[in-house]
Amino acid sequence: MSYTEAFRLPALMAVTLLAVTTAPAHAEALQPKLSGQITLLSDGIYRGVSQTDGQAQYIAGAQLAYGKVFVGTLFKSMRDPSTGVDNQVQALIGYKTAIKGYDVTARAIYKQYNGTKAGVDNDFMEYEVNVSRKLAAMTTARLTLAYSPDNYGKAKEATYSEIVLEQKIRPNFSVQAGTGFRHNAGSVDYSTALLGATYTTKHKQSLSLTYTHTDRAELGDKYGDSLFVTLSQKY
Repeated sequence: MSYTEAFRLPALMAVTLLAVTTAPAHAEALQPKLSGQITLLSDGIYRGVSQTDGQAQYIAGAQLAYGKVFVGTLFKSMRDPSTGVDNQVQALIGYKTAIKGYDVTARAIYKQYNGTKAGVDNDFMEYEVNVSRKLAAMTTARLTLAYSPDNYGKAKEATYSEIVLEQKIRPNFSVQAGTGFRHNAGSVDYSTALLGATYTTKHKQSLSLTYTHTDRAELGDKYGDSLFVTLSQKY
C-alpha cells in the first residue's frame, strides 16, 4: 500500500469529523454519541481461523457516531510466528441505516498489522457490509460481505461472505449457527461453520461460548476446530 493510500482513510475520518462539528443549526437535535467496547477471547478466532496461534486475545475499540455516520478505531492483540505480527490497529468510517425492514451497516476499514518481519505486506483496506433482518419476534438473520483489493501478507484480492441465524431463547440468552466462505487470491481459501450461545446482562456485558470449524484443518492448528469463550463489556 502506498503512502497516499495509507493515509486516505484517516484523512476521510478527519473531514467527516469536521463536517460533524460544523453541522448547521437545524441539525441540533442530533448529538454525537461516543461508545466503546473491551473484549477478551480465550482463542482469537476471526472468520473461522485463529489470529493468535491458539492463545488468548484482547480487543479494545471506540466509536463516535453522529446520526447515521460513524468513525472508529480498534486495537487487537495477535500472534503469528510465520510473519511476526503481534497486534493490529484499525481506523474506520461507516454508515448505518434501515431499508424496508433491513438494518444495513457499511464500513471502510484501514487495517495495519504491527511487529511483522521485513518485507511482509502489513497494511490494507477492507470494505464490509452487514445486513440483518428479523424473521420473527426472536429470530434474526445476518449477512456479512467483505472485500479487500490487496489483503494481508501473501494474499492479494480477498473476499468473505457469511450468514448467521440467531435465535433468542430468552430476552438475554440466544443461540447462533452460521456458515461462511473465505477467498484469498495467492493464499488459502476455506469454508467455515460456527455454533454458539450468548448471555447478556443489563450492564452491557456479554458472555459467549462458540465452536468453529473449517474445511482446511490439515493446514495446522490455525485452521483447526476451536471451542472458545468471549467476554465483552460495552460502554
